[in-house]
Order: sequence, then structure tokens, then C-alpha cells
Amino acid sequence: MWDTHTVSWFIRRSAPGAARRFREKMAMTPRASLHRTLLLLAAGALGGLFSGAAFAQGTASPAWPSRPVRVIIPQPPGGVLDILIRALAEPLRQQFGHPVVVDNRPGGNNVVGLEACAGAAPDGYTLCAVSAEVLSTYPLVEPALYARYSSIVPVTLIARNAGVLLANPSVPAKDLREFVAWARTQTGLNYSSSGAGSTPNLLWEYIKQHDGLRIEHVPYRGIIEAFNEMAAGRVQVSYIALGFALEPIATGRVKPLAVLGSARSPRLPEVPSLGELGYAFPYDGPWWGFAAPAGTPAPVMDRIAAATRAALQDPALRSRLLEPQAYEAVGNTPAEFAAIIEGERSRGAAIVRAAGIEVR
Repeated sequence: MWDTHTVSWFIRRSAPGAARRFREKMAMTPRASLHRTLLLLAAGALGGLFSGAAFAQGTASPAWPSRPVRVIIPQPPGGVLDILIRALAEPLRQQFGHPVVVDNRPGGNNVVGLEACAGAAPDGYTLCAVSAEVLSTYPLVEPALYARYSSIVPVTLIARNAGVLLANPSVPAKDLREFVAWARTQTGLNYSSSGAGSTPNLLWEYIKQHDGLRIEHVPYRGIIEAFNEMAAGRVQVSYIALGFALEPIATGRVKPLAVLGSARSPRLPEVPSLGELGYAFPYDGPWWGFAAPAGTPAPVMDRIAAATRAALQDPALRSRLLEPQAYEAVGNTPAEFAAIIEGERSRGAAIVRAAGIEVR
């Protein structure tokens, strides 16, 4: 049984100000109810200790997510990657139970946004959307720029798509073979890309080397700007993801010259593939994924990957974007995505060399 000295000592040690309240209570309490008062005060002090400990534990490791998740897109609004992530944001919100906030940070050939992602807190509340080249060929072409965001870690591959070489409708060629024959007789031709080391840049440099063409590179801030300049006729040719190009092709705004890979696309069965035209370009088409700052907890990254996989099955997302634009939805694990990136980087060296560019 606790006496008054024991309880008084416990309260002094347990809670500031409790000793003073204890003495005041003792002076006002009849002897008959002293025992009950001592027990109530001791119980209150213990409850305060345990509730304080529980609060501290709860604030140190709250369940993820407990607030909105930001996704940095290192490209301008309206591009292929931007459209994909914005369409995915609502299904992801349903999975997370919190909003997904899209933050466009274009500039420096994706570097501005990816560097911001690399420097963010590794708590799962900042992700970045990445395209194939920023993790496969950029490290080989622009190593100093890549070093500014090289610490980001893969979370999940969202989707893949085919790629298509395009020309302005004024170009008198119905496929790449006819374009090459015509281009050999011309001067002042240009192709557009989203920057050095991007897929359009490497692809058209490869074709220049392969066919001996005189055609100059004109880089733009993003792939949509590059596409629009080609469609407007200010440059003659470019390249973009097949899904984005299907509608402009159908309306005659641009014309397809070839699809990447060894086989024709079911969506453009009349357009030849690079493989059948004799081009051995070691790249089949673009992909996009999520990455996170280094140090993001593995359970959080697994949760993001699983949520992405589930979100990609959303009926509205599939009917409005993925299926009409021929996306292959993936949503794999961080380890599986990392293995794909490693393979792509090995292939990237072959792509860069095929384009006649020195691997740094």
C-alpha cells in the first residue's frame, strides 16, 4: 500500500506542478477519504505519463500518407509525361486517401525538376516523374548534369508506349525510306527534340549517320514544343510517343514515317517499322515511372508502387487514356524497376554509340 510520502514523491517526479496540487488537495480532504484521493492522484499521474508517451510515439511515426503527395514533373505542362501523370493523379488520390499535387518544374533538359526531387525530404511526400532517357542515356551524354540528380531511386515503372518518327505534311514522303531519298537532295533541313541526349536527338543522329544526311538538330524546352514546331512546318521531322501522335496522324496534322522496333504497330499497320527498313536502332519505345529522393523508406516505396499498380486498373483511366493511346500499364516493384533501368542503361551505351556520340 502506498503512503502519502510515496505518492507525493511519485507525483513530484512524474508531472510538473503536481506536487503543489497534491498538497492543496491533502489540506482540503477529510481523513476518511484520504486513501481514495491518493489512489486517484497516482492514477492520474500515471495516465499522463503514458498518454504523453503515446503522443510522442504517434507524432514520431505517423501512418503514411497523412497529407498530400507532391509529384514533380520535370517538363512543361501539356507534354506526354504531364498528361499521363495528371490522368493518374485522381486514381492515386483514391488509393492514398489524400490529394496528389502535380508540380511542373521544367528547365535544363529535365535537370531542374529532378534536382529538386533529389534534394527533397525522403519521407514519401515528394516523388518525381521520370522518362526513360533521364536514367538511361543522359548519364552517358551529360554526366555532369546527371550528377545533380543521380541520387534519386526508382519506385515503379508506370507505363510503356511505342515510338513513331514524324514529318510535317509538306514533306513529300510517305515513309522513312522516301524521306531519306528526298532529304539527300535538300539543304537546310532540321529535326526537333527536347534536348541533347533525348530520344529524338539520338534517333535522328543515328539516322544521319546511317544514311549520310545533312539535317540539323533544333532543341526545345519540351517534347510538345518540339512536336508543335514540326507540325507547324518550322522544322521538318521529329519523334514522339505513339499514343500522343495517333490523333494528329488521324487528322492529317502530321504524317508518320516509321515506328520504332522490329514490328509494325497494330495501331498504324500501314507504317513500316525501323527493323523492316534495315535500321538496327536498339530502342523500342518510351517508358515513364516514379522515382523518389534517396533514403525514402522501403515500405513507403512499396506502398506507392502497389497504389500505382492498383490505380492503373481504374476503368476511367483505362478507357480515356491508356487504351485509346496504346499504353502498356505496368506498376512494378522498386526492385523490378531498378533492374529495367540497369538494362536500359546498358542498351543506352549502344544507342549513344549508334548515334555517333561519344560515351562520356
